[in-house]
Amino acid sequence: LEFTATKAEAPSSKPPLVILHGLFGSKQNWRAISKQLSRTLGRDTYSVDLRNHGDSPHMAPHTYEAMSADVVRFIGDHHLGTPVLVGHSMGGKVVMHTALDRPDLVSQLIVDDMVPCRVDLAHDFGRYVTRLGDIESREISSQKEADALLAEVEEDISVRQFLLTNMKKSKDSLGGGVKGAYKSRIPLELLGESLQGIVAWDVDPSKTYPGPTLFIGGEKSPYVKPYAYPAMRQHFPAHKVAMLNTGHWVHAEMPQEFMDLVNAFVTSH
Repeated sequence: LEFTATKAEAPSSKPPLVILHGLFGSKQNWRAISKQLSRTLGRDTYSVDLRNHGDSPHMAPHTYEAMSADVVRFIGDHHLGTPVLVGHSMGGKVVMHTALDRPDLVSQLIVDDMVPCRVDLAHDFGRYVTRLGDIESREISSQKEADALLAEVEEDISVRQFLLTNMKKSKDSLGGGVKGAYKSRIPLELLGESLQGIVAWDVDPSKTYPGPTLFIGGEKSPYVKPYAYPAMRQHFPAHKVAMLNTGHWVHAEMPQEFMDLVNAFVTSH
């Protein structure tokens, strides 16, 4: 897995933070927050590209079992000991899977707007996959045109800009393509086929993670709500809940408040 590491200003023996993005996200989304958390917490942070995202390898299957195994391998390969795992959305389910499968590897758990349940996607990622594929197949090279296509399925410009981070301009016209046309950085077909698995939660109800756990929810998002509380208690008996006045991208909408919650939680345990 590709990653960006921010080293603490002074060498630290404190458990590092490993941060995982959500669907269609990448380590770049967390660059500013991971740097700031490294400074305020005085420990190393690792912002990681999950498989089939960012600069990490494209490979099937795109399942929570596979992504969690990738994370366990990453922790071992980089000798991270027992890190604090932080995950948003899909990444939130990955860190929950990891903590439930390998509680011995996780010192603390922070889940950003996701719960241990089957949930519908808050945004229509199936239509996003189709539109990003259209941008590529039509060999669109204009950002304005690409944005107009996405605007047919997503009215929020910040979400459209986020989606376009998954497209890169081709540098040449090899193979008869248009130079400068948008090409997908991620395997759209594989991710589109994997959406049902991404909404699922197929975990043995008896599995528990006894360590400190913080769920940070967006008040305007449909996830961290009373329907999920029994599953949260079952799997994570030592959990706390904090809510911020945001939608689904809590850390992006209220970054300072999000970091304040993370700082307070991590330093209190």
